[in-house]
Amino acid sequence: MFQKLLIVFCTIFVLSACGGGSNDLGPKQAPPPVDGGGDGGGDGGEPEPEPGEPRIFSFISFNEEADTYDWASRCVDACSATAALSWNAGEQVLVANPQWASDADQLDIVGSVGEISDMETSAARIWVFVPAAYATDGKMRIHLVLGNAQGLKGVSLGIRPKAGWNRLEMWEMAAGTGETVMVGDVEAIDYGTFAWHDDGFTLRNINEIGVRLVANGKAPEVGGQLWLDNVTLTPASGTGPLIVDKDDPAWTVMDATPAVTVQRDDTGVYFEPTAGDQKLVYLLEGPVDLVGRSFDMTFTVDQAFKDSGADVQPIIQLNFGSYTGEFGCYVGNGSLTPGVPQSINCATDNDAFVAEEGQNIRVGLQVKNQPAGRLTINSMQINIVSSSDTGPFAIIPSQASVDSGAWGNDNWQGLAGAPTLSYDSESGALSIAPNWQATDSNERTIMYLAADGELPDLEGATVGVELYLSDYYFTANPGMAVQIYIQQNGGSYTGNWGSNIALSDGEDLGNGWYRFERVMEDVPTEPSALRVGIKLQGAGLTTREASADPILLRRFTVE
Repeated sequence: MFQKLLIVFCTIFVLSACGGGSNDLGPKQAPPPVDGGGDGGGDGGEPEPEPGEPRIFSFISFNEEADTYDWASRCVDACSATAALSWNAGEQVLVANPQWASDADQLDIVGSVGEISDMETSAARIWVFVPAAYATDGKMRIHLVLGNAQGLKGVSLGIRPKAGWNRLEMWEMAAGTGETVMVGDVEAIDYGTFAWHDDGFTLRNINEIGVRLVANGKAPEVGGQLWLDNVTLTPASGTGPLIVDKDDPAWTVMDATPAVTVQRDDTGVYFEPTAGDQKLVYLLEGPVDLVGRSFDMTFTVDQAFKDSGADVQPIIQLNFGSYTGEFGCYVGNGSLTPGVPQSINCATDNDAFVAEEGQNIRVGLQVKNQPAGRLTINSMQINIVSSSDTGPFAIIPSQASVDSGAWGNDNWQGLAGAPTLSYDSESGALSIAPNWQATDSNERTIMYLAADGELPDLEGATVGVELYLSDYYFTANPGMAVQIYIQQNGGSYTGNWGSNIALSDGEDLGNGWYRFERVMEDVPTEPSALRVGIKLQGAGLTTREASADPILLRRFTVE
């Protein structure tokens, strides 16, 4: 049975989206519990508060068949495709079984949610399990769809799904003006963070969420059941961490006698422990995912605590099940100065730190050895948002990065057939003049040179590129292909090149923008690959002319 991990967004005071790049939502097994002192059961001290509702707009887990009742399928425009919906009790997922009619079908699988007054700058997520037939075929695209009470729809940028679980999500959503804007020298329509939306669409009164399945040239016989799970809508997040207030009632003392209680004053929340392993913790309610997250804390001890010789151990620990904890953060007594705040940052990659609804995770500290006196937590923030939480890792051109030489054409041979690169401030993209009239090379290299440690792990990652391609490359002068590559910047300059991708195989993002991607395997190491780039292959072009339209590159992504 698929072990459901409720990997969702969460909120306390300042809310942010919980992201991550993995497409594996499959079974995870918690490691053996670590003995952090105490019995883990929290006996003694104040009673634990009743678990609260997750502070999100809407969360649909499909744990019950009733979760599927408000879901339906519909064809987009003139379309004859259908999809029967059902509930898989074993996997606890919504099952969609499309019956495709043509290679141009677009099919929505959507569900009703309680109306949300305003989702501007908010976030949405759905997990979709895709069978291998679709992934092998490689044509179908999947988009997030939102609908409002006015019957208007917005559609996200799409993904080319992989076999298995795929996460579709949008962050800090914004509807566009619908007005025509200039992207370089080309007119385009402003759809905000969406790939497209109806005229007049706004993020007010949102009452529907789902996915749009776009055949995109896929033959009707390529099919199979798709599963939907863990549908989440969260409030406006901003970009900050989750700030924990000292007056929040979720603070509690654990593994202590009733005489040891939570206390508060102007300096923070504190307790006066009387024995080792007594804890002052914040109970972070599920559904929440703290895998790969961290927290920052400032705490202060008084003279009596210092004199006792006791140590302080910041912790993250499950408050259920195995009571698995992260106890690697430790501040010995010798590092403590009475009255002087001590700041720490503690992180974990333990796969166990996922809490479902009705469960919670302890975040705080415990004392070691025999304490006396007072221990105060002056401030604490749980970093639900990390550098990867605002979506896939992205390399976005800027004037500064172009001027610094981070973007280049790798023209070590001094060929005339090398592209000219510049920054287009209106589109926020790298402008590529391909100089196709030069025939001493059939390819044009555009690469980004990353700094050491800048790139995430590339092994098994999907590297994508978004390009603006005018109709010139589809009608007037077809035949160009795109090759995505990575390469070492030293040593043997070993690279991973991949095959050429026809422009027709790119994902149409709208307004002339197309996305191309490939999965990186057998990535070179020692040294690490620091070059991420594309080669525009021009051998198949109908003509090689200086007047060829420029190409824009607005981002590389790694996920």
